[in-house]
Amino acid sequence: MNEQSPDSMKAPDDEALLETIGTAFSKLRRRTSSVPLDPPIERTNIQRDLLLAVVEESDGLLSVNAVAAALSMDRTAVSRLVARCVSEGLLERVASQTDGRSITLRLASQGHQTLAHSRRQQRQAFDYITKDWEHEERIQFARLLHKYVTATASLPRPSTDD
Repeated sequence: MNEQSPDSMKAPDDEALLETIGTAFSKLRRRTSSVPLDPPIERTNIQRDLLLAVVEESDGLLSVNAVAAALSMDRTAVSRLVARCVSEGLLERVASQTDGRSITLRLASQGHQTLAHSRRQQRQAFDYITKDWEHEERIQFARLLHKYVTATASLPRPSTDD
């Protein structure tokens, strides 16, 4: 009789789960935007909201080049996105606190409101997607996701080529 321990029987499934994590992240990004919210999440708002979040996290210390590096986007595309956000009153261009010749970005009051709205929509999407989960499963997932995000803080910062 060839009996396997519960741990050895579980290992291939666990490894397959880990091997497909990238696919899961891709599906998550694509499918979350299709959750029926009112008003719906617009695809153009996803990049805008990422931009606003990066600027918020930097506390007004990032240039357009640094934002492009942080978002892994082309500088020209980020410049267009920044210009749109400035014209919509979401962002302000301000002189750098460390180098008065440089321009950095800061959230305007409307940008804070827009980001808060986006986060409410994200919570609604989470609630919708996990509506059949047990409360403890939702909390466990949230804790692990926050732990994962916290672990990314030790990653090297992208190059800004400023």
